[in-house]
Amino acid sequence: MKEPLEDHWAAVKRILWYLKGTLTWGLHLRPASAPFSINAFCDADWASDPDDRRSTSGACVYFGPNLVSWWSKKQSVVARSSTEAEYRSLALVNAEVSWLQSLFMNFLFLTNFLLFIVSTQALWLWLITKSFMLVQSTWS
Repeated sequence: MKEPLEDHWAAVKRILWYLKGTLTWGLHLRPASAPFSINAFCDADWASDPDDRRSTSGACVYFGPNLVSWWSKKQSVVARSSTEAEYRSLALVNAEVSWLQSLFMNFLFLTNFLLFIVSTQALWLWLITKSFMLVQSTWS
């Protein structure tokens, strides 16, 4: 800015005071012990926005004891049920974990895949889908 005003300087001072007081804050990383694992937690809030009725998904992904990825965002489409919203959230976190798993495989970390599901509706839908795929593969 060419000519800052008093309000601008006050904002800069507020930011500096905030940074000074939060120097010790942050993500604390601890060494992960073998076997390495990826743990993911996800959830969805069905039709949480009253204006467009879209659901909100959220997830956090841990590598061992360390948080490596987290997000919360609106889903791109309107879900017809809470189960569909949960299932979409599960699909998003599954894609994230698959990407992280392939990334760690490139670094020669062998990882176990462990996905925690917060919603019981998504758990039942996931179990039904898995059992259907298992039955379908045994028939062929």
